Amino acid sequence: MKTFVTFSLAIILLSALSVPTRGQGSAVQLLNEGSAYQSADDTNDRAAIAYRLVIQKYPRTTQAEQAQYFLGTYYEKKFFLLEGQSKVEDWSSFNEAEQALYGYVGTYKLRGTKSYLADSYYALAIIALRRGYRDAARKLLTQMSDSARQDSQVYVSKVAPRRSDEVIKKYCETKALAAATLDALNNSSSFNATINNLTGWCRKNCR
Repeated sequence: MKTFVTFSLAIILLSALSVPTRGQGSAVQLLNEGSAYQSADDTNDRAAIAYRLVIQKYPRTTQAEQAQYFLGTYYEKKFFLLEGQSKVEDWSSFNEAEQALYGYVGTYKLRGTKSYLADSYYALAIIALRRGYRDAARKLLTQMSDSARQDSQVYVSKVAPRRSDEVIKKYCETKALAAATLDALNNSSSFNATINNLTGWCRKNCR
């Protein structure tokens, strides 16, 4: 089962790993640092700095693969936090998120654990949907469904990282979540309606 970005959970799981080599230990420490900042809803890019250090200094480690994905979700979350708190639409955060998530897909689709491949497509689809790019979201959801053979589950902390009352914290089957998201998209006229419909589905159908 994949380690995920319920960041307190990520910290616990990473701390429980066997004693690593010196380089790996530093990678784990940096990953934990980034996770701690992200779980605290930091928007000053301290999490991003930690994740980038992991990627740059320890590029062939499992932690680098995790950091690549977490970097994308940090910036996705940052957009929604700033939008919710300050009514600021920080599209540059989405740009950074897309760069990191497409970087994960491009780098790890054919190597690594692929533990966040479907998750990356899902996050990219949510970003595309929030941008209003509905056709792009549909294409990404198709790619997500196709990735199920490599990554059969997606951990959903929230359908979109917005309000605290939308917490899910469940594993969803990749193909089922992709289909449900596509159905919610096709049957809702707005982003908020899509997310609300999908949140209800996740609570009933994920575990």
